[in-house]
Amino acid sequence: MKQLKEAALDVLLEAIAGLEGVDEGQLPAREELVPTRAELAKAFSRPPSADKGDLAFPCFPLAKLLKTAPPKIAGELKDKIVCGGLIARVEALGPYLNFFADPRGLLGDLCSSLADGSFDAAAEAETSAKVMIEYSQPNTHKVFHVGHLRNVAVGDCLVRVMRARGHSVVAANYYGDFGIDVAKCLWWLENKVDEPAPEVGRGAWLGAAYVACNTHIKELEAADKKDEVQALFGQLREVLDDIKAGRAPYAQLYADTRQWCLDEFAEVYGWLDATFDHDFFESQVEEEGQAIVDEYLEKGIFEPSQGATICDLEDFKLGPALVRKSDGTSLYLTWDLALARTKFRDFEIERSLYVVGSEQSYHFKQLFATLQRMGYERASDCRHVAYELVMHAGPNGLEKMSSRAGTSIPLHRIQTEVCSAIETKMRSDERTDRSDWTEQQWQETVQRLAVACLRYGMLSMGNTTRIGFDMDAWTSFEGESGAYLQYGLARISGIFKKSERPDLAAAAAQLPAAEAFGEEAERALLNHLLRYGEILAVVERDLDPSNLANYVFEGTKLFSRFYHDCPVLKAEEPLRSARLALVAATEAVLGRAVGCLGIQPVSGM
Repeated sequence: MKQLKEAALDVLLEAIAGLEGVDEGQLPAREELVPTRAELAKAFSRPPSADKGDLAFPCFPLAKLLKTAPPKIAGELKDKIVCGGLIARVEALGPYLNFFADPRGLLGDLCSSLADGSFDAAAEAETSAKVMIEYSQPNTHKVFHVGHLRNVAVGDCLVRVMRARGHSVVAANYYGDFGIDVAKCLWWLENKVDEPAPEVGRGAWLGAAYVACNTHIKELEAADKKDEVQALFGQLREVLDDIKAGRAPYAQLYADTRQWCLDEFAEVYGWLDATFDHDFFESQVEEEGQAIVDEYLEKGIFEPSQGATICDLEDFKLGPALVRKSDGTSLYLTWDLALARTKFRDFEIERSLYVVGSEQSYHFKQLFATLQRMGYERASDCRHVAYELVMHAGPNGLEKMSSRAGTSIPLHRIQTEVCSAIETKMRSDERTDRSDWTEQQWQETVQRLAVACLRYGMLSMGNTTRIGFDMDAWTSFEGESGAYLQYGLARISGIFKKSERPDLAAAAAQLPAAEAFGEEAERALLNHLLRYGEILAVVERDLDPSNLANYVFEGTKLFSRFYHDCPVLKAEEPLRSARLALVAATEAVLGRAVGCLGIQPVSGM
């Protein structure tokens, strides 16, 4: 769409210069009332429907210059514009000047830009930055559940989009491998469990131990056994001290169980095709966090309060931020202060994004405000990317899941159930012959469909909307689902099993001869493809991947409509070649888009 806007700007500036009362010498120079080319470019918008054109220019910015009502200006400009090239015709609709593009020219530019690489360059930001995106952040000694998947889907998608925008991105993970929750799991294993660890499913086994310890504590509290609860928490603190000191039995138990969890996390990330450039661990920042507290106590920024240490954030209306407990132990906030310093110091990043659930919003407000109080100039370069909870869609509505209470759905169970549901549906579908498929082809197709269903389900809703996990809806081959997207992409690729895939550069040169090209379904699909760079910019601006997920779903629907309304292989030349070029461009653009969602297309369904 960039080429169309540039062409529209050229003819618009010429038309403005030709209007009565406008000195041609003023353009394109900057005068008090004469908008610059850049300002005019920002005024363009997309018409509400395809029948109203491809670009619309509101004439309000010219009202002061010409001292004329915008509708009259639109009519006068229409009469002055000479159409040609990409501009097929212009219409005045109220205060708007609407530009209709030559679809063959648009498709030709799209094919050429895809062939020479300028399509991807046009999608990049004007200025690039080095950005760290911290996401996933699972806790060891707890089960990796379906709620964690939204974090992975959002974070990984932002990494891919920011890289497509030309930024240098460091994808980081921050493992919660230390603290009282870890101690609960280890204490329970050491004191209450006799059987050895299972060979498989060790993460779930550790998660069950953590839940059992929490249940035990609740039972003591319910029985009003305060002394026993206090004594138990004293033992939990001793567990942490033993781990740090390397004392038996907890130091070795901690090392072994921590590695089990990290190995299972790696398997999950491999299955999801999510990768990280660097791993941080809570256990590695605890010491530096304590040093920061001491440093800023001495500077007078932090202060003692009832035996604890706080940072006064009353000026930010955030109350006191607790940075050290009265017993001398550190907190998540303490560790995040050390982590923020490490990120900017060791990685020389310019922006830091934290993809963390919205229930931690207050924590991040306090973190960023505390960094400001510390005089940390990079505090303004930190951003919390908040997202809402994933709920279970039960018979009584959405139900909250909890690792502490043991009500969360383990991801390994979801993997098995989603794959089973997809394979069952495919094997029971008698409309498609898959008798020649190898077992490897079945496994790869089912796995990619399963990941597509889960990723799309997590990304199709805005970050601020709670998600209800619904197995049947998410694995449906009809409606809004990842499987539907994969089906649409497979249909596109299937066309080239019956016809040779066109060379896009050569196709662009032949398009002027396809005079019949330009049906409504063709124009709608073409204009949608041209919005790709615009959508990536919106995702970066809002840090919300749902914009891209919705773009892909809408593109899949538009292709389905085009495929139904506009015969491709049965069309006569040169229309057949033009439509094949549009199919190839669709495959290329939507392929890029689903790639940014973290979805790998299947070769066939």
